[in-house]
Amino acid sequence: MTVVSRLLGHPIHTFDSVDSTQAVLARLAGEGAAEGTVVTAGHQTAGRGSRGRHWWDAPGQSLLMSVLLRPSVSTAQAPQLSLVAGLAVADALTAAAGVPARIRWPNDLLIDRKKIAGVLLEAAFLPDGFRHALLGIGINVDQADFPDALRDEATSLRLATGVGHDHGRLLAAVLDALDRRYREWLAIGFAGLREEWRQRASTLGKRVLTSDGREGIAVDVDESGALLVDAGLGELTRVVSRLGSPES
Repeated sequence: MTVVSRLLGHPIHTFDSVDSTQAVLARLAGEGAAEGTVVTAGHQTAGRGSRGRHWWDAPGQSLLMSVLLRPSVSTAQAPQLSLVAGLAVADALTAAAGVPARIRWPNDLLIDRKKIAGVLLEAAFLPDGFRHALLGIGINVDQADFPDALRDEATSLRLATGVGHDHGRLLAAVLDALDRRYREWLAIGFAGLREEWRQRASTLGKRVLTSDGREGIAVDVDESGALLVDAGLGELTRVVSRLGSPES
């Protein structure tokens, strides 16, 4: 039997509290940290979500992590990592907690239509192309309640299952799943993962907004990971996931 060592998760830097795991990892990446380096924290004082939103967490109740990736891919391919990571987190939630999460394109994980996890993909570039990606993952684990502004749209593993969950076991499950999906993506591209992503998707068939503000129905994702939306124009509109820029 051939044993393949895990690419991701070496080393793991663990903190009680940081401003943002993404910011800490950005600094490590700038110092030459190896692909697979992970930063985890029990609390973030300035956690970031997608589109510049604040990521709320109560100390010790979430799995908060960032992973450094250095794939040899084009800039155009890099946004696919959001979808790859979403698929991996869904795998991990099922493996570690028995929870069948759904994926809301491009980077949210839902249980019973409430958000349980999110992915934040930020990328750094050189003048001639892609340099590295910082993949942030936040999972609500032990919250028994949420602030009023989030209560109707957020959930946790504790609320979904009625029991507590070991953070170390969940971290290992996420890294195992992400390592496997990342290797698959490097080998076969998102096209090879597309059907499995579709099977987990919550977005397809739902009303969404296109990047120019028009409303339409999400009908599919293409082989590049772009969302295909029927906005009533006679042809489908491609919506591409955006890459954020790391803040060090």
